[in-house]
Amino acid sequence: AAWWGVALGLLSVARCAVLGAAGVFRVRLKTPLGIAFEEQEPGAAKGVVVAGLVEDGNAERDGRIWVGDRLVSTSAVVLGGEAALLTVGGGRQYTNWKRQLLRATDMEFDEVIAAIGSNSGRFGYVDVLLEFVHTDKSIPRSASAANRASREGSDVDWDGARGTLVGGVSTPIRPRPDDFDFD
Repeated sequence: AAWWGVALGLLSVARCAVLGAAGVFRVRLKTPLGIAFEEQEPGAAKGVVVAGLVEDGNAERDGRIWVGDRLVSTSAVVLGGEAALLTVGGGRQYTNWKRQLLRATDMEFDEVIAAIGSNSGRFGYVDVLLEFVHTDKSIPRSASAANRASREGSDVDWDGARGTLVGGVSTPIRPRPDDFDFD
C-alpha cells in the first residue's frame, strides 16, 4: 500500500462518546492531533485509516485511537454566503461559515486531510471532532488511568480578550457553535 502519512501534530484532549453498537466512537482532540493517516485503498475514494501516532502527541496520550482504526467522519469548517466581503486577486473572504460533521468513508485522501485542516484557528477553532471504528487490522493498546483522567472535563477554551491561540498568536474570533451534537 502506498504510504500517505500526514502527521497532524500534538496537544491535549477534550472528551469522547461511544456511539451505538456498531463500535463507532467519538474523540475530540485539540490541534495538532498527532495522527498519521494513509489511504484505505490507494487511488480510491474510500477514506483513510490510522497509519501511526506521533509519540507523546494528543492521540497517543489519549489512548483510544489505535493504529489501523478507520476514520468514519470528521468535523470540518464549511464556508458559506455567496456574497464575497472582498475579492482580491480572484480570492474571496467569506462572511459566513459553520462547522459540520462530514462522512469521511467515501472521501479521497486529500479531501479528508483538507476537512481536518479546516478546523483552524483562523475560524476560532482549536479542536477537531473525529469518529473512528476499530477494524480487524487495529492494533490494541491500553490507555492508562492518567490518560483517561486527563480527558475528563476539558473543553475548548476561548478568552474574550485574546480569542483563541494558534501557534502562540491570538486569533480574535469566537468560534461559532458546531452544526452537530457532540454528546
